[in-house]
Amino acid sequence: MMSIYKINFDQFYQRTDFSEMLAALERGFKKFHVDFYLVGAVARDLWMTAINEIPTSRITKDIDFAIFIEGKDIYESLKRYLVEIEHFQPSKGNNFVLLWQGKMQVDLLPFGNIEDENAKVSVEGTGLTSLNMPGFKEIYDSGLPEVELEGEHRFKFCTLPGIVILKLIAWEDRPEMRSGDLKDIMTILFHFFEMYTDQIYEHHSDLFGNDDFGLHLIAARVMGREMKKIAARNEKLYDRITKLLDKNTLDVNTSEIAKIMAKLANTSVEESLKPLSEIRLGFQDR
Repeated sequence: MMSIYKINFDQFYQRTDFSEMLAALERGFKKFHVDFYLVGAVARDLWMTAINEIPTSRITKDIDFAIFIEGKDIYESLKRYLVEIEHFQPSKGNNFVLLWQGKMQVDLLPFGNIEDENAKVSVEGTGLTSLNMPGFKEIYDSGLPEVELEGEHRFKFCTLPGIVILKLIAWEDRPEMRSGDLKDIMTILFHFFEMYTDQIYEHHSDLFGNDDFGLHLIAARVMGREMKKIAARNEKLYDRITKLLDKNTLDVNTSEIAKIMAKLANTSVEESLKPLSEIRLGFQDR
């Protein structure tokens, strides 16, 4: 049974019109029998700030929902309803984006039966019409926690291991633009032990007892194990994460991720490689 977290807007640090936007979306999702979960930076902030009272450093303007879609016609009908009835505005250059009141960007990221065998989604329109969605279905199938917001809204949101998987993939797809994803991974890893303490003691007690093994490295190892539970549901996804972790832990001189993390954290590449290596070991465990 996944957890349900009750929070209020003060804890969530979202704008006041977030509630109206969410209500409008929820009406659309309900009408078309679409299940959804929150991903991206707002899901990160839910874990960090709202649930665990850890301040986050990156401010985000857009909000991302992963939505389980059976086919393209449902996706198009949902978007049409949200524009015509709920007064969202379409984005000129991106067919997966709607705007709320002209200023809040809402990304509707479709996954499920709408994907082809390579986890790619293509829709009609001009501008951006295709997205790669690896990991979204596997995260959904692994079980998601829920949040109850002000007693009014209840929705699922991405797990922390799920967030790390999606951020690794996003970085690998566009490394020149996505160093912020690696910064987020570092922040999550830094606080992962305190956010996941109960589960770590309950399910990963075999990692305690080695005095050289700091809590943050235990947490990184657990992160790898939890990521594996998700990725093991899909051979392509599992192979991709395995290769990415192998490539970036093989050698201190060739690890692009460790180099960027070292620069961001103002530490040595060797130091940044340690938690990364533990994630890889966890990913290979059991």
